[in-house]
Amino acid sequence: MKNCHWEPSEQQDQIASLDELRQKCLVAQSEMLGHAVLTHSDVRSVIEDHETFSNAAGSHLSVPNGMDPPEHGIFREVIEPYFKADRLPNFESTCRQIAQNIVSKMTPNTALDVVSKIAKPFALHIQCAFLGWPESLTSALGEWLEANQQAIVNNDRATLKQKADEFEALIHEQLDVRRQSGSAKDDNTCRLMHETVTVNGETRHLHEAEIVSILRNWTAGEVGTIAAAISSIFYFFAENPLVVEQIRNGNLSTDGAIDEILRIDPPLISNRRRAVKDTEISGCPVKKGEKVTVLWASANRDESVFGKANTFNPEQNKAKNLLYGRGIHVCPGAPLARMELRIFTEELLKHFERSR
Repeated sequence: MKNCHWEPSEQQDQIASLDELRQKCLVAQSEMLGHAVLTHSDVRSVIEDHETFSNAAGSHLSVPNGMDPPEHGIFREVIEPYFKADRLPNFESTCRQIAQNIVSKMTPNTALDVVSKIAKPFALHIQCAFLGWPESLTSALGEWLEANQQAIVNNDRATLKQKADEFEALIHEQLDVRRQSGSAKDDNTCRLMHETVTVNGETRHLHEAEIVSILRNWTAGEVGTIAAAISSIFYFFAENPLVVEQIRNGNLSTDGAIDEILRIDPPLISNRRRAVKDTEISGCPVKKGEKVTVLWASANRDESVFGKANTFNPEQNKAKNLLYGRGIHVCPGAPLARMELRIFTEELLKHFERSR
């Protein structure tokens, strides 16, 4: 029961595969994932122990996601204010307008590809708006994300390198536009260019590579998860009209409902860590330097914690929901993501009501 071998496949229903795997073992061994951690308790143990399991698990600079203390805290202080509650109201009207524009394209009793026509366009437009990038970039960014994701699935390192270079060039272009315009632009990308950090007693502006890394996390990372979340919400509502009525009647919190939907049908499958010393996970030996993968999509459906994984119970499950992580690396963008998903859901339900 303690460990077994598993290699994920693009053809698999990943959620069903993880549910089945979790019944067989606590930690699965995978050439791609290393030690794949499946249970809620083990995932929490890993993510809350940053001294044993390092976030610096990749070969590329990742600010601040792929950093450990003290660097992680230094750079996280820079980005956290962008997601604070006092800044979000300024973005709310823009977010709502984008949601209304996307949802208005839906027509009753007409077949629709939710992912390509609703979820991805919303995620792309909302993120470009958040960064202050022009709408004209949404198509190019969408194509880049699809190609990059396919390269990840295929483990195509040459294409991944090419896509990384293309994305870096795109960001440099946006930074150059802002440098040339001087103070004419006032957006989150421009603000990021003026941020400073104090490292080893020296205060300096963010290096260009650090800005590129942050913006990559805010696009490549966020667009995919927001699009997946929108798809999950949409399909859940289609299958559960009573939940829709509870939200509409005010008997159920929209935020609580969304968090629970995304526990059941997670937008993010996993994250990586690397062991910095010899240790073990549920009796499975882990050597220093080995890869460890925390499988959120398994931990958040662990029957020993949530009962039947597909049972919708937001009030009972909210305290143990790992949707936005735990520990020092808990997702800093959670307030923004919750606002975007709540506004989209509100506009979607209004559209459903008008179409009835």
